[in-house]
Amino acid sequence: MKLQWLSHFLPCCFLLPVLMPVGAEQHMFDVTIWPENPVVEHGGSLWLNCSTSCQEADARGGLETSLMKEKKDNGSHWAVFQLVNITEWASATECSFSCYGEHKSVQANIMVYQIPEHVMLDPVPIMEMGKVYNLTCRVANAAPIQLLTVTVYKGTEKLHIETFENHSAPEASDILVTFPITAQQDNHMEEVTCHIALDLRPRGQLLEKTSSSEVLKVFDFLADPQLHTLRYVQASSNLSVTCEIAGVFPAEEAQFDLKFAEQSLNASITLSGNTVRAQAQVSSLATGNYQLNCTVSLGPITKSAVETVHIYNFPQPSLEIYPSEALANNLVTVLCNSSAPEPPSFSLQIQNASGRILASSDDFPLQLNLTAQEEDNGQEFVCVVELEIDGITITKHTSATLSVFYVPEMDELSCPSNHTWVERTQQMLHCLAKGNPKPLVACFKEGIAYDVEEKTQVDRSHAGIYNCTATNELGSSTRTITIHVEYGPELEESKCPSHQTWLEGNLWNLSCQADGIPIPEVFCIKDGKVYNAGRMHNITQSHAGIYYCNATNVHGSITKIVAVTVEYEPEMDDSSCPHNWILTVGTPHVFTCFAWGNPEPTIECTKDGMAYSPGILQNVTREYAGSYLCTATNIHGSISRAVSIQVEYKPEMDESNCPSNWTLVEEALPTFLCNADGFPPPEIICTKDNRSYDLSQGQRILANNGTFWCNATNRHGSVAKAVKITVETKPKMDESSCPSNQTWLEGTLQSLACEANGIPTPLVLCAKEGTTGEFYREQNVSRNDSGIYECNATNGHGTERWMVNVQVECLLLPYYLSVVLYPLGGEKTSPLPARQMGPQLPATPGGCPMPPTSSLLVTTAQC
Repeated sequence: MKLQWLSHFLPCCFLLPVLMPVGAEQHMFDVTIWPENPVVEHGGSLWLNCSTSCQEADARGGLETSLMKEKKDNGSHWAVFQLVNITEWASATECSFSCYGEHKSVQANIMVYQIPEHVMLDPVPIMEMGKVYNLTCRVANAAPIQLLTVTVYKGTEKLHIETFENHSAPEASDILVTFPITAQQDNHMEEVTCHIALDLRPRGQLLEKTSSSEVLKVFDFLADPQLHTLRYVQASSNLSVTCEIAGVFPAEEAQFDLKFAEQSLNASITLSGNTVRAQAQVSSLATGNYQLNCTVSLGPITKSAVETVHIYNFPQPSLEIYPSEALANNLVTVLCNSSAPEPPSFSLQIQNASGRILASSDDFPLQLNLTAQEEDNGQEFVCVVELEIDGITITKHTSATLSVFYVPEMDELSCPSNHTWVERTQQMLHCLAKGNPKPLVACFKEGIAYDVEEKTQVDRSHAGIYNCTATNELGSSTRTITIHVEYGPELEESKCPSHQTWLEGNLWNLSCQADGIPIPEVFCIKDGKVYNAGRMHNITQSHAGIYYCNATNVHGSITKIVAVTVEYEPEMDDSSCPHNWILTVGTPHVFTCFAWGNPEPTIECTKDGMAYSPGILQNVTREYAGSYLCTATNIHGSISRAVSIQVEYKPEMDESNCPSNWTLVEEALPTFLCNADGFPPPEIICTKDNRSYDLSQGQRILANNGTFWCNATNRHGSVAKAVKITVETKPKMDESSCPSNQTWLEGTLQSLACEANGIPTPLVLCAKEGTTGEFYREQNVSRNDSGIYECNATNGHGTERWMVNVQVECLLLPYYLSVVLYPLGGEKTSPLPARQMGPQLPATPGGCPMPPTSSLLVTTAQC
């Protein structure tokens, strides 16, 4: 193995001189040794390589050491040596070279180690709980000690770690490591080991070694054994023995040795936690005193307990009753005796069954005389013998029963006069009679026999009065019994109807009564509120609904759902039957008017004496509009409500409200109106020549010939119509159409040139004052035609009067014509000042007679 290591080692070493840096100074050189810090086992071998960086060709080196060496090989600037059988713990090894007369050296720090020959853990004794023991680890012949670590393990747990950094000696030596441990239960059966580690790193490897394991055993045994048995036992009986030890560990390892009279007993061992019990039986005991011994061993400790058991002989006493069967009020003798010898420690007693002492004595036999009573029948008498041994009193007793014969008797205890049963339970008619011989009891109800002391299922028919008779050979006795049968609540429909109808405004109660014994308490709940059945309430509609009625007594409860209907007279408001309706013509609509009420009211609406039924889908017409009276009626009353229906419809215009042709008269408020039907009332705008008139705002249109376009609009639509206006005027004459002064020439054809303005064209008729004939066509005029003419222009709108002064000229000298004006229809006594009417007239060609030098023309003028 070492040779193989060398084969890897040498090539590396031999190359060291070649790898020296080029260009170093001629006399500067280094000396190296490899490895510098070698590690070798005591008695082993080691290879060392010495080399130099010297450039001198003949440079030679050597190795100085106190160890055995062998030179294995060398070359230029290097040499390899093997150190063998290295047993020195501290040695000096130096490698040196001479170069150009200069000498240099370097030392190798050799570490020699020794693997311990053995690692041992001293045996550990059985440990007592709570005490301290040492765990001792022994390491033999190890080096170097300062690199050694000793670890004590319990299982995988590190109990103790010890190192030796301060140990300076290099040679191998023995190491002793001690660790104290306190005995605890959790240490029991745990393995402990000692582990050593010799850590040569980084120069070498980690070397480890472990000792054989030791098992820890722990025990706890502080208390003494306890014996449990009778100290006094009657001969020929069996004796139970128990030996108990508490607080031991490990309990299962406790060993028992149980002996009675030096004879080992076959004991059964039981464990309970840290308590161990040994139990055994001893039989066929003879009289005498015996020793009972219990020895317990655990680990190195043994403990014992001892008791003395006394075996005695104590015979059973005798008891006799003379006579054992007696008639009531006769004498009876009770005799108590024992066959045992009569030491002073014996005593006799006669007791009753409850332990009351009736007689006592230390003399044998003990006698008790008494007069038999009815209550003594079945009486148990007890003969008690007491024996005192070593301050311990031992008792034995014998009993006998006395029979007393008497006639039957029944009382409240044996046959209660009142029974309370619950329906559907199992009960029996409890009626017993005292008497000896035992009486026969028979009970009857309404002549029907009922079995006594036999269970039956109770129903309500069992309630009533029973006569019970007890009979035996000595006589009989009779007793009356009353049975009450109780039962849980019942809510029958007859007493608690599931449907109830109340009337609003009345005082009413929730009728719900329950059957049951005891009388049930009844209450009803609605919407979390409790109502007491039977209490009067002022009824409102809020009382309607579902009530959960509960009847309760000690035997249970029952619940019933009661639906309460509250009837009330009709009610209407604006939400159910609005006062005002606005409908639109042509739309389908249901006129709804309903009323609250119970029973549900019938509703009838009337308008103009006609009845209408709401709730029918119909197309709206204008006839719907109007005032209705709607009446809701049920059996509790009626209520009426006025309802107004407005029907809206789009505008409508026809000849009746907006004629297509208008004829207006001037000066006679010449306006026209154009209306439109519709709801809401339409807005009416008429337009002509780009000018608009809002007739719905009362704006008037002055008389204006032509065609207007009138448009009526509301939110349901619009309608348009053309309206033609013709403006007519009453007759009117003026100077332009009918000059007021006209001159004709006598002897010529003339007509009265007089026309009138007006639409339609007026008819003008003129007549000379004072005449009735009309002057309307051309005629040959004479001077007699001169004068004042009244012209009347007439059309359908009136007559216009106009006065014309006609002068027929003739060829005469000039003259002046004076005209006096009088007011029309007035008196002519106060003429207005005269005015000159015309120029000088020409001479009439015919030679008219000379007129007067002055003449007065009288005419009238309209004012």
